[in-house]
This record gives sequence, structure tokens and C-alpha cells, in this order.
Amino acid sequence: MAPKSKHQRNRSRNNAGNRMKLHLRKVNLQGRLLRLISLRPGTNVRFSTNYYHDTWHIISNTFGAQLLARLLWGLSYQQKPGTAVLIYGEHIQPTPFEAEPSDPILLLPANLTAQDHGRFRLLQQKLKHLGRSQCTIRWQTHGLDAAVERFQEQRSLGSSYDSDDDDWKWNSDSKPLWNRETMCRQSGFVCYSAPPEILRYQATRIALLSGFTYDGMDYHYIAEKNHWWYPEGEIQIFSDYQARCNAAVEARSEIIGTANDVRDPNERNAIVSIRRLQLVHERELERKKAKRRKANSQHRPRQSPKRPLKRSLAIHR
Repeated sequence: MAPKSKHQRNRSRNNAGNRMKLHLRKVNLQGRLLRLISLRPGTNVRFSTNYYHDTWHIISNTFGAQLLARLLWGLSYQQKPGTAVLIYGEHIQPTPFEAEPSDPILLLPANLTAQDHGRFRLLQQKLKHLGRSQCTIRWQTHGLDAAVERFQEQRSLGSSYDSDDDDWKWNSDSKPLWNRETMCRQSGFVCYSAPPEILRYQATRIALLSGFTYDGMDYHYIAEKNHWWYPEGEIQIFSDYQARCNAAVEARSEIIGTANDVRDPNERNAIVSIRRLQLVHERELERKKAKRRKANSQHRPRQSPKRPLKRSLAIHR
């Protein structure tokens, strides 16, 4: 059998569908085994994290939301204690607002892996030295597509309620499940933990996030225990997420260490954010001008090439 081409390997790394490839590492921390599942190097997705309005945010684009939904759905069916999904390294980048550093992300099944400050602190110290993965695994998420389809059908009928399959959500007996759903910062990680039923429920909602819902932005609350206050967590996506991140990083580099820099971090972030908006606006104008120039060049009538004048031949008699 011929080896797979490089193009095929790159295509698999950009896949957020059923049976996508992930890496598995087994790390011994304080005498207990932690089974870390992570994205493969080169996977074309990025995430940011920040804390705003008393809420921890995971920020990405539409593809990032779809991949995150797959991770949560597959995580809900894991059976081995100590299992966790770790998003770190090249897949974490500064925020798209002020380019502040983002924390790595831990996704935890509450029935298998407890939040342990000591173990997570050791893991934070070892992040840069985890080494190569032990193996590559296939992430089974075939049930997510059917669940998303059922939810879309219910929503298309104009109902604001969930389908009959989700009646358990409204039962008083399910309240302890929702109380176990948490999102917080623990030992340098943004940690989201929930029981399997909640992981699957949230996965179906996150999978439907679209960057074209609210003027290029969409969001979904998680760990929403008190409807009269901000939720503990939120998934937020932007259609131009990467462009925002690039502009924020450039704006921050222009401000920090220059004459425009200030000591107060809040004031500095405000200056960086204003400059980021200016850069985004300037680039949008440049994009529109380039689009108009291209359109004008395509619709401009072609001028027929000038033909050289024929010289009359002198006839000698």
C-alpha cells in the first residue's frame, strides 16, 4: 500500500468531523495517572480565553466552535478515570480585544476527573515538557450530528423549548447535575467541568454557533446557575476572529514600550483596544478599495489593439 500523501495528512488535521484524530498522553502526577487528550500539531484552529463581566470566556471562530462541540461530545462517553481534554500551546493565542495572554483550557468529565489544584499546578509546570504523545486516537462523535439535527428540526417549528429527548433538563431531579457544571480558573487553566449529560447538551448548542448571527458574533452561556446574574462561562465566536487577534497583537506592539504606553493596565488595555479598532477599520477600507479596483478592471471595456497603418505599395511601371 502506498503511503498517504502530505496533502491527505494536512486535510485530516483540518477535520472537525466524526472520528477526527487526536493525541493521547499519560502523565503521572502525584502518583495518579492523568490521561490527556489534545489536538494534533498543525490543526487549523485557535482559541483565546479571558475574564469579563464575572464570566470566563472561550473565544474562537465557527470552526473552533464545531471542534469544541466534538471534544465535549466525545468526552461525555469516556470511561477511564483521570481523562481530560487539554488545549494548549500553538492552539492558544492572545485575546482578540487587547492581545492579553490567554490561559490553556482543560475540559473535564465531572464523573471521572476532579478538579485538583495540586495536580493541575504540577501539570502547568510540565506543559512545555510533555514530550511526544504516546499514541493517536480516533474521537468517536457520530451521535452529535443526529442530536444537532433533532434540535434544528425542533427550532425550525418555532418552539423555544427543547425536544422531548431533553425533557430531563426541566425535571427537578436534574438540578444536582446542573449544579456540578462549573467553569473557573484553576492553577493557570480555564477549567470547564460537567457531567456527561450536560456535556452532550452543551455540545449540541455550541455546534450550532454561527459567526453571522449577531453582526459577525455569536455566543452561548454555560454553567449558568443563576439566571439573575452572569453565568460562570461563555463560548463566544467571531467570524473575523483571526483578523481581530492579528490587529490586537499589532496594536499592542505599537503601544507597549513606546511614548504612548501607560502604567495602569486598564488604561493601557483601553488604548490598545481603540488602536485595534482603528487598524481593523483601516484594513476594511483597504479591502473594499482593492475589491472596487478589481471590479472596475473586470468591467472596463477592452480596447482593441491599434493596427499598424498599411503602407501603399508603389507600383512601378
